[in-house]
Amino acid sequence: MTKESDSAANNRRLALVSVVIALLSLVASVVQNVNYLRSIDSMQRNILRTESLRTCRDLIDTFFRFRLKAEAVQLSGSAGMNGAELKALAYQFGGLGTFLANFHPDAARARYSALAWQLNTIAEKAGSLPKDAFDALFVEADRQFATINDDCVKAATGHLL
Repeated sequence: MTKESDSAANNRRLALVSVVIALLSLVASVVQNVNYLRSIDSMQRNILRTESLRTCRDLIDTFFRFRLKAEAVQLSGSAGMNGAELKALAYQFGGLGTFLANFHPDAARARYSALAWQLNTIAEKAGSLPKDAFDALFVEADRQFATINDDCVKAATGHLL
């Protein structure tokens, strides 16, 4: 009976070792899956951040090209072909701003839309406004642009997502 009891004990130990190995394998698989999901999430956040920064760069460039063109139109006193370019830049700013606003809360979306409409108003009136009225329109646009630029700074420093 000793051999039989030793054999049964060995069989139980072997079964226990097999179960422990299976459980360790399961735990290792779960840990690997969690790490994989974290890695995917990190890559998605990095892609979103990169796209946000690229859009910020394009938005800033569009704003200053708009401003330069608007000042030229205002100085010449007539919109002509530059007026169409101003409208195109205002719409481009609106498109970029809409895309960028998707990364921010509703209050930021309202700011982006307000600035796009402000630029559209400037584009329509730039050739017919006196210098003081033109500058007054840009005071508000500059203030709104500063807050949008702050959003871009937050994205650049990693506080976006």
